[in-house]
Amino acid sequence: MVCRPGWLLLYSVVVLLLSCLLFLKKAAIPSGTPAVHQPFSASPWPHRSQCLPNLSVANASLSLPSRHRLFLTYRHCRNFSTLLEPSACAKDTFLLLAIKSQPGHVEQRAAIRGTWGHAGSWAQGRKLKLVFLLGVAGPTPPAQLLAYESWQFDDILQWDFTEDFFNLTLKELHFQRWVAAACPHAYFTLKGDDDVFVHVPNVLEFLDGWDPAQDLLVGDVIRQALPNRNIRVKYFIPPSMYRARHYPPYAGGGGYVMSKATMGHLHTAAEEAELFPIDDVFVGMCLTKLGVNPTHHAGFKTFGIRQPLDPCLYRGLLLVHRFSPLEMWTMWALVTDEGLKCAAVPKSQF
Repeated sequence: MVCRPGWLLLYSVVVLLLSCLLFLKKAAIPSGTPAVHQPFSASPWPHRSQCLPNLSVANASLSLPSRHRLFLTYRHCRNFSTLLEPSACAKDTFLLLAIKSQPGHVEQRAAIRGTWGHAGSWAQGRKLKLVFLLGVAGPTPPAQLLAYESWQFDDILQWDFTEDFFNLTLKELHFQRWVAAACPHAYFTLKGDDDVFVHVPNVLEFLDGWDPAQDLLVGDVIRQALPNRNIRVKYFIPPSMYRARHYPPYAGGGGYVMSKATMGHLHTAAEEAELFPIDDVFVGMCLTKLGVNPTHHAGFKTFGIRQPLDPCLYRGLLLVHRFSPLEMWTMWALVTDEGLKCAAVPKSQF
């Protein structure tokens, strides 16, 4: 029940070295350098193609918060350059792990690579492919450091749009395009945030009985959700942007699993749909259009667990949201410890 000290020591050294690099780079920037404010969906680097704002929409949405006005003004902008890209998937890839991250989340990516993001003996020969999905978030960390990370690990997929909560739908759309071009043969895809703990052996065990040629989207499904009309919260959606009383059924964006068939169908629907600022709801809208009903699974905890970090509990789950990098390292060491003794607890609806 004791985590392996070697892993934590290695993790601490890596984080310390990267932090030193970031500090030195930041110190090299003159303190008087003025900040440059980029328009919504724009990056600090030059665009290969500019997308002009829709001024008529901008003028018609003056009463909305600035984030909503900017989203509506640039919603028609759907094509951004790829800045960094990993190698394509092998044709026999069983599970693609697609994790939404941000350039500065170096510790989160290191923790995932060192724990559930790489295939161990538990994969039983099934191939996994890990990719991190990024936009652009200014000068920190420096682009050179991110490029080195991409070269070293071959798992960074970055596009030339600004990191923003409302741009997660852009990230979804561009990811669908990348899968269609570079990873169309993956049997299944797990898409999630970089602060989720995934018990990949349990995910693989669950998928053993599913046909990738059949539609499947499984996760923590939310039904009859009401649009948030409170202007002070980030999930605020005014009636002018969504008039229906309820959102369609959707899986919480913290993490869910899709089959190859659903990925292909979802790509087609996403290309035809108008972008919506909340990415998991957007996916739910596309599923409704396709006639695909998402499947709820109790082993997906996208709202986290308000209990102590009990490895015996996590051994029976598939995905849990809101983990720090240190918690991720610790829990993975505990749940994969062959000496861990737990009472017989049934797994969550396997």
